[in-house]
Amino acid sequence: MNRTSCVMNIKSKMKTLTGSEKKVANYILNNYMYILDYTVTELAEKAGISDATVVRFCRSVGYKGYQDLKISLAQDMMSPYKQLNSSIEEKDTPEQIVDKVIRSEIETIEETLHLLDITMLEQVASIIKNARKIVFFGAGGSAMVAHDAMHKFLKIGIRCSVEEDADIQAMESVLMKEGEVAIGISHSGTNKNVIECLKNAKISGATTVGLTTYGKSPMHRFCDYVIMTSTKETVFRSESVTARIAQLAVIDALEAVISFMDYKGTYEAIQITRKATSRNKY
Repeated sequence: MNRTSCVMNIKSKMKTLTGSEKKVANYILNNYMYILDYTVTELAEKAGISDATVVRFCRSVGYKGYQDLKISLAQDMMSPYKQLNSSIEEKDTPEQIVDKVIRSEIETIEETLHLLDITMLEQVASIIKNARKIVFFGAGGSAMVAHDAMHKFLKIGIRCSVEEDADIQAMESVLMKEGEVAIGISHSGTNKNVIECLKNAKISGATTVGLTTYGKSPMHRFCDYVIMTSTKETVFRSESVTARIAQLAVIDALEAVISFMDYKGTYEAIQITRKATSRNKY
């Protein structure tokens, strides 16, 4: 079944669009090669309109939302065999595919290293070290990162928790207080539940930290501190593999920085927590 080109589809609907929607259309048609890297907020800023107008425009031209439009636009520019990684080709052998995927993840970590604001990471480490309580918020692949962070932080004596149920997360966030830290993890920075939890925690007086990929996103508005990572995601994946790898690496770095802020205390905590879990091992 043939699909209609996204660009041609937008051009065919121009006469039916409102003035502000035409601004979005014209910007996309003139800059379509860059749209895949933009969030709703970034596109709205570039086109000089509101986020809501971008969403209305997407529906006016027949798409469910902005992500749906980006997928259609990507299909105009990409082969179906490049959906996992832009460098992978249909003719590639399994060996070549494995090599390209792993090298892509290595490149993402290297880019993250250059992107990281070490001063901010150190500030966040200090805040976490001295906080009364840490609560992680994440969904999907980001929830996996949150659980990994909780496991690592508990081992070095940092009291923290993760809840995956959206209602529990909401209740947890509104009950947070000054001296506590809410850490939201979302590679896109657009997950509604994570954003709402950060907003609730911030209003309640807690310090808010975001772990997300580079670029502006709605999550930034409710974060006192933002730690940025890189990603090589394509729009065909709702959760980026490379972004998760980079986030896990940043969590490891945070744990190490926190540990050396109180080497003796950390060593003692590791011995205690290791002893507590030893009964589950042969």
